[in-house]
Amino acid sequence: MKLILFAMALFIASLTCNPVHAMTDVPDALPDRIVGDIGAAVYTSNLHIGTEGTQSLPLPYAFFDYQRFFARIDEVGIKTFKMGYGYFEVIGKINLDTYKVKSSINGNSINRSDPIPLGFGTFQETPIGGFFVNAYHDFGKSKGALYEFLYFAEIETYKKVVIYPQIGIERQSSQYANYYYGISPGESSLTGYAAYSAPATNNLLAGLMIEIPVVDNWYINVYGKRKWMGSGINNSPVMNRSFQDNIFMALAYRFK
Repeated sequence: MKLILFAMALFIASLTCNPVHAMTDVPDALPDRIVGDIGAAVYTSNLHIGTEGTQSLPLPYAFFDYQRFFARIDEVGIKTFKMGYGYFEVIGKINLDTYKVKSSINGNSINRSDPIPLGFGTFQETPIGGFFVNAYHDFGKSKGALYEFLYFAEIETYKKVVIYPQIGIERQSSQYANYYYGISPGESSLTGYAAYSAPATNNLLAGLMIEIPVVDNWYINVYGKRKWMGSGINNSPVMNRSFQDNIFMALAYRFK
């Protein structure tokens, strides 16, 4: 509860400093056709874990609604009952990061299974911007929990170029953080890293998406995000930076 109250105060304060507009691309009613963007993208990330560097991956890109189903870049889900400016949603998160720990000491590697986050949340598309509140349980090997509270503003600029500033906070439970960033005694012997048990951790993030019209209903979307990891993760010997970066560029067709 303290985490949510802190995040709400942070985002409300930020609204007083940013001109924002209502996000009106997606209708309030459940559409009987695809409404939104579908295309292709190149996703790039650097988690700054061990010696692993930048990772790039070409994948489909989607941000659309169809009846109760939705896809939002790295989320898919189903809308249930109406709640405020949005719906109560059943959500699955698609994780595009690779948690491979390759030791900078002796080159040995530890492979972590990708998380399988499933849970509940809501997207509130308000007159002052979009709010995402999501809670996941990882059905992968960590068996931990992941929580997100995110805010997107919408600012139209020159020649219908739209920018979407983002700020947010993420909380990883001790089970989640320790699986991906902890080092067991056996893994310590294998990699040369000191043994470490990661506690529950709060991570702050900020990002920016730029939407550029190309021709007709075609758009280029460019997005960059930096996540500043909390001390529980930063103190892990596998981390070589205090932050993680994600970037993608997509070419998409907009269905209206």
